[in-house]
Amino acid sequence: MADEVINFENTAPVRNSGKKRKKKRAHPWAFPLGLVIALLSLIGLVAVILAGIGTVSYISYKAKNIDEYNKMLIPVVMNDPDMFDDITKADMNQLLDISIWSILKSDLSPDDYEYVDGNMIIPEEDVTAEYTKLFGSDLPPVHATVAGFGYDFIYNSAEKHYVIPLTGIEPTYTPNVTDVDKKSNTVVLTVAYLASDGWAQSADGSMVAPEPDKFVKITLREKDGNQYISAMQMTSTPEVATTQPAQTTTEPETEPETEAPAEETAAPAEENTEQPETAIAEP
Repeated sequence: MADEVINFENTAPVRNSGKKRKKKRAHPWAFPLGLVIALLSLIGLVAVILAGIGTVSYISYKAKNIDEYNKMLIPVVMNDPDMFDDITKADMNQLLDISIWSILKSDLSPDDYEYVDGNMIIPEEDVTAEYTKLFGSDLPPVHATVAGFGYDFIYNSAEKHYVIPLTGIEPTYTPNVTDVDKKSNTVVLTVAYLASDGWAQSADGSMVAPEPDKFVKITLREKDGNQYISAMQMTSTPEVATTQPAQTTTEPETEPETEAPAEETAAPAEENTEQPETAIAEP
């Protein structure tokens, strides 16, 4: 029997009739969910960073401005003006008094203003400018003679200027800003009123502030990049300010008396009869 020749070239390959099964993911929503969680975590991290930056900026704002506020408020609190909830309800005589003292407490040189018969002459326009700087333009100034505590700033309506006598004036209070609360377009200052005659001197020569007589909230409103006093209101004693501060950045303008510590066996201290330095320096 002849051998059969098998032609392998014409032999069709055997195909696997079974279909390959695709591998299915156990949780098809796992990847989108993880992406969302990662995104939320990133947003939370950014929020925490921004909040931290905001807190640091606020603390820096308070530290940077507190000395400037103390300086600005020296003429504001020195004669203990009446409180007001709105600038339109304030005493105009007191606002003019503050404005003039603000000029006098600035760094004046002897030739900034002229002198007549030993009195300083301040033009009305300068008082208006200082008034607007402090209180804004909601209540325009009404110029008139200012009656102070033991002095008068005489207004000359014909010459449109104020006549300032060179007399010695001791301020009633000096300010010490204990808190700065900034909110959008307002800044609320908590101000301790320190009696000017209550300062003492420690053994090392540093000035020691008295206990505050009272606390006042002074509201500043921001407008066109400037801050104006819009309200002065009494407030309760803050808990954080119940202890006497060792020192304060604002010292009284006059030379304080040195108070010796009281002892049971010590003899009573002699009364200091020296007069305070003049608040307005002669040219």
